[in-house]
Amino acid sequence: MNVIVNCEFRFYQTPDGNVWTPSSFKYDFWLRYTEVFDQVTVVARINKVPEVSSDWLQANGAQVKFHALPHYIGLMGLILSLPKLIKSLKTIIHSDGLLLFRVPSQTATIATWLLKKNRPYAVEVIGDPYDVFSTGVGGKFAAPFLKIFGTSTLQKQCKNALGASYVTQFYLQNRYPPGKNTITNFYSSIMLDEAQIVAEPRIYKTKARKLVFVGSLEQMYKAPDILLESFAKLVKEDNHYQLTMIGAGQHLPSLKENSVQLNIQNNVNFVGEIKSNEVVDYLSEADLFVLPSRTEGLPRAIIEAMAQGLPCVGTKVGGIPELIPEELCVPADDANSLFTVLSKLCNNVDELTKQSALNLEKSKQYSNQFLSQKRKGFYKSLKDKYIKKYT
Repeated sequence: MNVIVNCEFRFYQTPDGNVWTPSSFKYDFWLRYTEVFDQVTVVARINKVPEVSSDWLQANGAQVKFHALPHYIGLMGLILSLPKLIKSLKTIIHSDGLLLFRVPSQTATIATWLLKKNRPYAVEVIGDPYDVFSTGVGGKFAAPFLKIFGTSTLQKQCKNALGASYVTQFYLQNRYPPGKNTITNFYSSIMLDEAQIVAEPRIYKTKARKLVFVGSLEQMYKAPDILLESFAKLVKEDNHYQLTMIGAGQHLPSLKENSVQLNIQNNVNFVGEIKSNEVVDYLSEADLFVLPSRTEGLPRAIIEAMAQGLPCVGTKVGGIPELIPEELCVPADDANSLFTVLSKLCNNVDELTKQSALNLEKSKQYSNQFLSQKRKGFYKSLKDKYIKKYT
């Protein structure tokens, strides 16, 4: 049986037909679906290129093929590509197999509009459009409309789905509840190998002075600007503080300039984009992880940091409070509160040691072995119900 999975990530295709990714969603990500289904068809935007870059990873392979959508970028690109996009989506949603939408998603929204009433689908809820558009993404005038539209659309998708899984245990379920007869489950999409989880928690004998942040800088979802503002206060308190910022995107140049204006350029190391397997090296060298996000589902970056025994500070958004204690979650966009919590934690070796142990133990709930069983159970329930009712 085929499962048809949409993905908002953009891929590349070479003349030999192979599909490539510069970072996320490589081939082994899609193999999780093959534990239950015979074939996976990934529906995504694909850009055709003459050759593969040396650092790209293959995304297709045995049991995993791709259905190409137009490679549009942004709202205007979507509008211009809409006729071709609708034609391509109609082709794939009318083919045989279970539709599984990773939502929120522009293409999933259009696809659900095109579905006939008797065509079942399932969803994997990985984010929150309400929080995303509350940050102002989309523009001053469009953002309020997009927030209402995105939220109501996702609520309807979850309510009418054959099955719905969530990356959070409570947060997203409360805002986007499943239907009365909808199969439900929760699990993260993270792939955390046992080797990525350290054997012992850290014992802090000195104060934490090396902070690390991991997140895309393409949008300001992760609030790197708030982090720099708070970090500048820490540096004034003690010039030994160092901050490593891992991530790339259009806002990287302005953030570097911001660090100069705050006179902390010598205390901040902008690493840029690195390979996923290199992140652990930076985490292992740090004393504390910080992610002051404005919007989140369940951030894999925090879970990966916890697996390294790092104490973590975050915000009261999305599933972050499900991962770390309430006292280490500050309001979003509150630089003063972030500074206060960071300063207090960084200077308390006993609390740092305690949080290291708590986080390491919590991270084990997100190991591949643990999560794969939950995912497999959800997929099997979907497959059985689909076969029983619709074939």
